[in-house]
Amino acid sequence: MTENNLNRFKIGGIPISITSSRDVIESIKKVVGTGNSIHICVCDFRSVCYASKHADYKKILQTSHLNTPDGMPLIWMGRLWGIKNVHRTMGPHLFVKMLKDSNSGIKHFLLGDTDDILHEIKSKFKKENNALIVGTFSPPFININEYDYFSIANMINNSGADIVWISMTAPKQDYFAVNLKPFLDKKVLIGVGAAFRYSLGLYEIPNDFFQKIGLTGFFMRKKTWWQFKWYLIHIFKLLYFSIQIVYRRVIGRKYYE
Repeated sequence: MTENNLNRFKIGGIPISITSSRDVIESIKKVVGTGNSIHICVCDFRSVCYASKHADYKKILQTSHLNTPDGMPLIWMGRLWGIKNVHRTMGPHLFVKMLKDSNSGIKHFLLGDTDDILHEIKSKFKKENNALIVGTFSPPFININEYDYFSIANMINNSGADIVWISMTAPKQDYFAVNLKPFLDKKVLIGVGAAFRYSLGLYEIPNDFFQKIGLTGFFMRKKTWWQFKWYLIHIFKLLYFSIQIVYRRVIGRKYYE
């Protein structure tokens, strides 16, 4: 199950959902426990750049239930298409909001990071918010194709979880989700990057100013020459995709085409 194509805009052929945090949460609540398992991707500009070069990852984004825009460059490009009702949905914020909403009755499974981090999250949110965290698993750091997805899925199915939160680096977490999905029974899989550590206050999201100018990722990570280099290179990619959108609008193409 995927959302209607009219609810997505394209960046270089990559679909991004026209949504907000509130809409995403409502959409998740509607699909929990119904139909087949689905995956949701939390996308930033890195995701778009990677998908533009890797057809298998592009397919993952094309077949997802939602591709939430986690990154101001994606919002800017939505605005270039003339779309006003697209808003940023950050993975860490989505994760925390849904764990705190114990009244929903949704059961959560946490997959990723270390056993210590998982234990801290489970203890914190159960004590403070009565969160229904029914299982955790810290997978080994191995190649994406080497996991025993059948056994992991059995563990998740037996837990009775509704949502599987996957905390790995993108795009690995999204590959993991689609590999695991066929073995699961009516689950929602969401890759949320560093959300687990963010929820414990180990990572901080910068203030609104740095978020609005698109430097959230830079200030959340250790500043290295690699970070500077990445931003310099991808400024040109941002300009390329932006010019492409303007051109497509001039020739009469629609945001969803």
